[in-house]
Amino acid sequence: MEKKYLYEINFVRAIACLLVVMVHVGARFYGAYDGSHTTLTNFFNQISRIGTPLFAVMSGFLLYNQMAKKHFKVSQFLKSRMVKIISPFVVWSLFYLAFDYFNGIEVFPDWSISSEVTDFTFQFITGESYFHLYFISLVIQFYFLFLLIRKWMNLKTITFATILSIYVNYLFVTNHFEVNNEYLNSFINSRTFLLQWIYYFMLGALLVKLWPYIHRYLLKKSNQIFTLITGLFVLIFSVLDYHSHQQIINSNENLLHFITIPIAFIVLISLYYQLIFWKDFIMEGFIKLGNMSMGIYLIHPFVITMYQWYAPYDVFAEPIYIIPFHFMVILLCIVLLKIISFLPFSQYIVTLVKSNRKNIQYNMEESRNLIRSSN
Repeated sequence: MEKKYLYEINFVRAIACLLVVMVHVGARFYGAYDGSHTTLTNFFNQISRIGTPLFAVMSGFLLYNQMAKKHFKVSQFLKSRMVKIISPFVVWSLFYLAFDYFNGIEVFPDWSISSEVTDFTFQFITGESYFHLYFISLVIQFYFLFLLIRKWMNLKTITFATILSIYVNYLFVTNHFEVNNEYLNSFINSRTFLLQWIYYFMLGALLVKLWPYIHRYLLKKSNQIFTLITGLFVLIFSVLDYHSHQQIINSNENLLHFITIPIAFIVLISLYYQLIFWKDFIMEGFIKLGNMSMGIYLIHPFVITMYQWYAPYDVFAEPIYIIPFHFMVILLCIVLLKIISFLPFSQYIVTLVKSNRKNIQYNMEESRNLIRSSN
């Protein structure tokens, strides 16, 4: 008997992964074009910035979905997080520090000077060893928060906490707070601080509680079409907003995401229910990509740099090249992850979830049958 999995969530994670990589590919074009974007690269760069908030939503969703199970054990959870999150965080922090060092960047402190060692330790813990690792620090912070509050998390309290988190999140992204300690001051005013993202993590937990209603609503094809049309209008509005401002807006600072992220989640679930009637191998590819998403997140900056240096053509010659650049980075990430998976103790290096083809097909067929019977 095959197990029931929420492969819809894998699909959303896969899309979020593709979007995050596109943001960082777009950033290279921004740098290559003397700190400016073309209309095309700006479009891809900015529209893809929902990727990181979506990752936060998925982290909250998967964490609460796991904690809501009756057999959840804190000790087992902490042990698994040490392997799946903390160990890869340490490994890749050290890797990127070494990568910068061998490329002539001074990243290590003078170990005889205590202030430099303290600065280095602070930056390491908060995920500043490389520009993207801050998100792993965020996830770890959220794990500790949820362990503290999990026993009180029912639908009413999660709904209240999510509404409250909107205000808290808004407060921290629109204000600068001053405290006496320089490290604490730097931490709470940076994107590494959980409260700068708390709404998205709490939204993920709320969506677990609302999932039965979302699932039932989207089984109707007419509701799927309505949702997709709504998503199209939101996309057009977002494009017009970015085009009018023509500025780089960080993912956590864009207040429109308070509205667009939950809509994007519903739209992507609806899209999943549309696409499962296509060729199975397409959706299997997305689901497998979702299983690799954390690994791709960890390694993609290195792959981007390597491809930029060694690609057999000028990757920045034309703005349209952003598309093959993005495709090749994803492909090379998958290949590199496959290679790493053969290494001893690979589970401590990258987080890879094994894909079961028979189980994927079983779950997709079950979803197709539910949609057919609901229409």
